Amino acid sequence: MPLSTVTDMERIREIVRDGEKKTAILIGDDSFGVPKHLMQGVKRNGIISDGSHLEKWYWDGLCTIDGMRYVYFSPMRIRPLSSLSTDARADALRIVRNLAFALESADEDFLDLVTGVLPLYRIWIADEDKVLILPPDLGDIFSVMIPEEEKEASVSRIIQGKAEKNFLLITEMAELLYYAASGVFPFASDAIRGSGYREVPLRFYAELPEKTDGLISFIFHAKSREMRDIMGNGSGGENLSWFLSRSRDLEWPLENRSEEERDEAARKTESSEEYSSYIASRSAKAKRNAFWRVKGTIIIASGIALSVLGLFLYSYLSNILEPPETRDLQPEGIIEAFYDAQSDCMPEVMTTAVKGTTVPQDMEVTNLFVTSRARMAYEAMNPVINVNDWLAAGSPPIEESCMIYGVVLESIEKTGENEYLAHGIWYTPITADEGDEAAPEAGTTVVYKYDVEQSFGFTWNDRGWWNITSSEIVSYDYLDYETVETYARTLQI
Repeated sequence: MPLSTVTDMERIREIVRDGEKKTAILIGDDSFGVPKHLMQGVKRNGIISDGSHLEKWYWDGLCTIDGMRYVYFSPMRIRPLSSLSTDARADALRIVRNLAFALESADEDFLDLVTGVLPLYRIWIADEDKVLILPPDLGDIFSVMIPEEEKEASVSRIIQGKAEKNFLLITEMAELLYYAASGVFPFASDAIRGSGYREVPLRFYAELPEKTDGLISFIFHAKSREMRDIMGNGSGGENLSWFLSRSRDLEWPLENRSEEERDEAARKTESSEEYSSYIASRSAKAKRNAFWRVKGTIIIASGIALSVLGLFLYSYLSNILEPPETRDLQPEGIIEAFYDAQSDCMPEVMTTAVKGTTVPQDMEVTNLFVTSRARMAYEAMNPVINVNDWLAAGSPPIEESCMIYGVVLESIEKTGENEYLAHGIWYTPITADEGDEAAPEAGTTVVYKYDVEQSFGFTWNDRGWWNITSSEIVSYDYLDYETVETYARTLQI
């Protein structure tokens, strides 16, 4: 029986071993056996937690049934962690808090958090909302034998890539609550992971009290400074005392449901226009980021000089310590200066007033900046043409190997106290969707146009100027592309 066809509940079964009843959990296909080094030494104990005290738990051994490897132990009623989203959903907050209590109290070597998170295959739900955590040596056996896709889903896909390592266990607890409410893990999809870890809003799936939803959202989007304030010098487990304190009085008014009801609710949500629009915008950003991570890196590596990069970093870091060039401007003026700097590919100017956050286009502009400076150093040319200059000149032909980039700002709207929405047309040499990619003819190049809305949040600091403290791409819609004539460069020696 292929492991991929076995449901979570079917992995648990009752067996008889040496005349005694046992409970067994399916680990994986036994076609290649268990590596001997994992079976040497004294077996470690697991933990059962009820949220106020810990009980040691022991496994008896491994056995093979019909070509499949199982771990077996004294009879007990357990459920898989996926039950959080079905028949344990109503008690999910209590179960997650019981888990947090166990992890806070456990020794660091029991956690063995190489990745900063506890693998989900080590967590099981016992009677009375208790939590069973398998010991690390048994976890190692699971890690070796379970399919790669399950291992990835249990570890890699629950890592919030923007969180500090010792904050990741707090993030994991919030993810389990999100999963219980929605039936999906917040950072599992490529679109979400590749676009800045902005999860689908939980309200798309379930209505939670404002305080409960707010804590989950805060944990997912806490700034590094806030994470460090929470962590202090504590380890990943010790930091869970903060989560236990903040989650003590939360309300959790959700009901149990069947797997069919969970899956149907998820399908209904994911077929809605609101969800589709959100995922489309995340996917577009993920593709742009992927381009600059892969192709942008190749561009830089082909011509970058360390001295150029060093000068840029020195200038950038020095600029952080100085008052910004925009210190005398109001928010609307800062936004205009921001886009002027983006069109000029000047990241140190673009982010002069940005504090405590990262603007979405930062990596893209930085890649273009370094590319342009490297080519200026080696070829005495700047390959990036400001779209506003190009349009003002009447959209003339450009030199081959050059590219048109920048933002034509159309409007700035105040949407709240110190909150603004900027609307413009972005011109870019690459497309966010391969389906929109055009094949230019010889002697031409292509520039793609996107209708973009970007939000900005401002804070007045005690030094006397406005800072951009939040920014997000609200919408990113493909318009069309323009074919631009090119001409060959004349080299002079």
